[in-house]
Amino acid sequence: MNQQISAQSQKVLLQIGRKIRRTLDVDTIWQQTVNSLGQTLGVSRCIICPYPSSNLQVKVAAEYCQKPFLPMLGMEISLTSAPHFIQALATLEPVVIESFKADDLFQRQSLLVVATAYQEQPNGIISLHRCEGGSSGKGGKTDRPWTSGQIEFAQELADQVGSAIALATLYQESNQRTQEISQLKKQFLLSASHELRTPLNHIIGYLQLTIDDQADDPIEERDFIQEAHRSAIHLSKVISNILDYIQLSEGCQTHAELDALRSKEKQKFPHP
Repeated sequence: MNQQISAQSQKVLLQIGRKIRRTLDVDTIWQQTVNSLGQTLGVSRCIICPYPSSNLQVKVAAEYCQKPFLPMLGMEISLTSAPHFIQALATLEPVVIESFKADDLFQRQSLLVVATAYQEQPNGIISLHRCEGGSSGKGGKTDRPWTSGQIEFAQELADQVGSAIALATLYQESNQRTQEISQLKKQFLLSASHELRTPLNHIIGYLQLTIDDQADDPIEERDFIQEAHRSAIHLSKVISNILDYIQLSEGCQTHAELDALRSKEKQKFPHP
């Protein structure tokens, strides 16, 4: 942890980081992050925007905002109109903006932007605002500069949040994929059940007619037996197709697992 952060700040940072890592819900992580940063650093507003790779527009997903300042939650921000966002995403370094127009809609006077990232790939943007008339300023002005300790605190937390977001996103994607597979299995079982029951019912029905001597003559009795035979052949094909599908699915899964294993081995033992 950076030496510029005081012992007290380090303790707070560890507590916040531990709280964030307890959940695998991305929305909760976002909200806990802005609340923690906003309250700890005493800013007027703190927002976080998820950053889908190479997207030119981001959306405010969570916000900490003091009254009476205008909220930004749900607002879409074009990166082309926010060069400080682009700089933070490109460099993964904190960006400070100390000047805004006097008529800024959100009353911003000073800004600290840090990107969240995982394995050097940005996955979010945190923006902390000091606004005109906010509690951090004097006489209605927010002229106090961001200290190196505050900047490092925000950056350290952003690093932890980036990893937490990546883990939670992976978990949600995996959970969604599991649910999709489960739904496909249910649909498959329903379809397979129907495909099996139809010829089986035909076989039972025609054989029962034959056993009960319901045929009017030997020719019709033979027709019953032939229909049962055709249904039995169809049933055999259906069962064969189902078994082939199961074997193919297991084979694909095994192939994917082998590919993943080979990939890990290559990472551990790269070619010279």
